[in-house]
Amino acid sequence: MRPDRPSEDRGSAELVVAAPLLLFLVFFVIQMAVWMHADHVATSIAQRSVAAARAAEATDPQGYAESVADDLGGGLLTDRSIQVQVGATTARVVVSGNAPSIVPGFTWPVRHELTAPVERFVPPTPAGGTQ
Repeated sequence: MRPDRPSEDRGSAELVVAAPLLLFLVFFVIQMAVWMHADHVATSIAQRSVAAARAAEATDPQGYAESVADDLGGGLLTDRSIQVQVGATTARVVVSGNAPSIVPGFTWPVRHELTAPVERFVPPTPAGGTQ
């Protein structure tokens, strides 16, 4: 039997509007969690890599950074790029990539840059001046 009054059939229009918005909100929350996890992975890769690169007599810091990224990030960061630069006084690591996208059409970039002083021997200066 069909209702005589239109006021008795209110739920379908509200559901048509509310359901897609609720789904979008759920997907957005999940996407933010994935992006935050990728951000933490990139931070951890950068921290471990700069710690290894700044060590005295460090050998192959770029290879170590790639190894750490494979162990920690695996396939989480797409288009991953790790740059390690070791100078006379500082070590610099830049980790960048993209988090996986659940919501199509969006990219979720992640980038971390850390700089730290390199461990090196600095001879002490005499306390009384030059002798």
